[in-house]
Amino acid sequence: MGYTVIVKIGSVPYLNARPLVDWLEHHPREDFTLQYAVPSVLIRQLFDGTLDIAMASTFPTLEHPELHLLPGLGVTTPGAAWSVRLLSTVPIKKIRTVALDTASRSTVAMARIVLADRYGLAPDYINHEPNLQQMLAVANAAVLIGDIGITVSGESLIDLDLGEEWHALTGLPFYFAGWVARDQAALDRAAPLFFDALEHGLARLPQIAAEEAIRLGIPAERCYDYLAKIMRYRTGEAELAGLEEFRRRAERLGLIKEQQRA
Repeated sequence: MGYTVIVKIGSVPYLNARPLVDWLEHHPREDFTLQYAVPSVLIRQLFDGTLDIAMASTFPTLEHPELHLLPGLGVTTPGAAWSVRLLSTVPIKKIRTVALDTASRSTVAMARIVLADRYGLAPDYINHEPNLQQMLAVANAAVLIGDIGITVSGESLIDLDLGEEWHALTGLPFYFAGWVARDQAALDRAAPLFFDALEHGLARLPQIAAEEAIRLGIPAERCYDYLAKIMRYRTGEAELAGLEEFRRRAERLGLIKEQQRA
């Protein structure tokens, strides 16, 4: 008697991933499940077997060779990112403490690289839940990502778009997230599903933007522009070069531990 192999899929819950997972959510099938969690949790779930595949941060794939990244798809930007921000109460050169959103891995490493390599800074870093007011009560600056990153007001603060800063530093796009798995064969089998899902998601961008605008409380036009003009969902040589540059700079700053690469 035959049986169905159920693939456990996870994704970040953010607006930027909606075109990649919207179709999966609205067209459930008996051969997969879909759940949401922040990037740091998704990686833990891949390692403990709660998930088979996740749309998650690329940074852990640089730390752990046993994690595989599906080529061709992901969440990337060639410049401004809008939702990946460093907000500061003091001029950038005077930053001495930074509160980091504990939900993220890629962005917090990116922020550390930008501050070190673009501004020559080595501030103290504090891990903190993503609450801007609380973060700025304990640090000069805060790094926020995802939905709170795109919706929080930066009025009266110095506001750095980290995607823009990365591109100014390297001339390369930033590869924030992709489909990640421990089992390469499982990732290969699921690849056609993920490519089809993106095509359906891109065809439904206006509807996705309208729905997400209501959820986030921001204008639908801003949501649409973010999904259609800021984010990119197909990856190639430039994105891989950006990821390799990310690896090189992260290693130089000691953000990737030797034993994790071994």
